[in-house]
Amino acid sequence: MSHDSLYHIRTKTAITSISERPIHLIPFISHSPSGVGIVHRVLPVLLAKVDSLPDGLEAIIATSDLQGIDPTNHRLLGHLVSEELENLAESGKIPSPQTTGVILAGDFYAKIDKRGGVGDVREVWQAFSRRFRWVAGVGGNHDSFGKTSQEMYTFENGQGIHYLDGDVTCLDGIRIAGISGIIGKTTKPFRRSEEDFRKLVQELLNESPDILILHEGPNDAEARLIGNESIRGELTKGSNLLVICGHSHWRVPMTAMSKGVQVLNVDTRVVVMTKMKS
Repeated sequence: MSHDSLYHIRTKTAITSISERPIHLIPFISHSPSGVGIVHRVLPVLLAKVDSLPDGLEAIIATSDLQGIDPTNHRLLGHLVSEELENLAESGKIPSPQTTGVILAGDFYAKIDKRGGVGDVREVWQAFSRRFRWVAGVGGNHDSFGKTSQEMYTFENGQGIHYLDGDVTCLDGIRIAGISGIIGKTTKPFRRSEEDFRKLVQELLNESPDILILHEGPNDAEARLIGNESIRGELTKGSNLLVICGHSHWRVPMTAMSKGVQVLNVDTRVVVMTKMKS
């Protein structure tokens, strides 16, 4: 398979192919995993083709785990990504922001001086909402959305923002559901017990969404892609569904399950989904 070729996903759901070669690379810096200093990395922007999109919607952009810093302006990486995507649209490489929705699958906070940490990511979401048609997404385990319930309420009711946590929204005719956080100790923010998380997945699947946004996604043991086995168990009960997740990085962006369930992992990558030309 050549470096420029497309690998095809043999499923019945929306995504038909994802480019292997990025259409754009965004440099950023992050804390070194060794605990000393910083590392320079690049964020790939990949182009995917989907079977269909509603009239008026030309693209959906999905990303998560932008846990890095803009090397020039020392802002959270998400600010730079929103600007770079707007520039790609202006140059004609991706569709117009006015006809593009954005899906954010959590973890947009980063520190330059140490690994981990939790911080406010409202401004990153707002940077996307200012530029694009709408933003829908979930919180990650490194995210916060203000310090008070009033701040959270104001954020959730911001123009073009659709924060999801056990909710379903309909945008341009697409039913989008989402669960924020991960399975873990409930004494920490954005954690649910395994039982509660699985129950919530079941409830949302009963709502027949077209897209399910999770921060923590399923594993694929056969393909050696890490994730949560219990979440995978629940998703096997779904059908004709696109799951968008992050949290654990995969060497490939996508896997397929039975009954037309596709799982798109956007951890430290951006995927721009556009309609196939007839």
